[in-house]
Amino acid sequence: MNHENMFINKESSPHRGSSVLRTIGMVFIGVLFAAGFALVFGLLVMWLWNWLMPAVFGLGEISYWQAFGILLLAKLFFGGFGSHKREPSNHFHDRFHPRWNHRRDRKDADSWKDFRQFWKDEGKVKYQEYVQRKQEEKDDQSSEQS
Repeated sequence: MNHENMFINKESSPHRGSSVLRTIGMVFIGVLFAAGFALVFGLLVMWLWNWLMPAVFGLGEISYWQAFGILLLAKLFFGGFGSHKREPSNHFHDRFHPRWNHRRDRKDADSWKDFRQFWKDEGKVKYQEYVQRKQEEKDDQSSEQS
């Protein structure tokens, strides 16, 4: 193991300047992407509004800045501002119903672990019994009504 590199002062390293420039460049690119998205979505809202709303509801046409304001208003009403500290989720349904989130409810998830083996061993027979019982109940109800 080479211990010489352990004591190098990272701040005096020749690569420090390029790291700062890379960070500034990434921030600049991020700002450009955000501005591009704002421009595209503002134009999209303006185009959709001016295409649909006057014909459907008899409303007037809007400018780009009015469309951008509508986007901000919708973000305030429906999305809010600030950070959303939530667990990363790989499943669409995990975000909407906590009962379906198997990461949070391990006990429930573990109870389903042996389901496939149960279905192979007993499930088909039990299901056939259930279908037979339902058919008999249906027959009994129809005979009582007659």
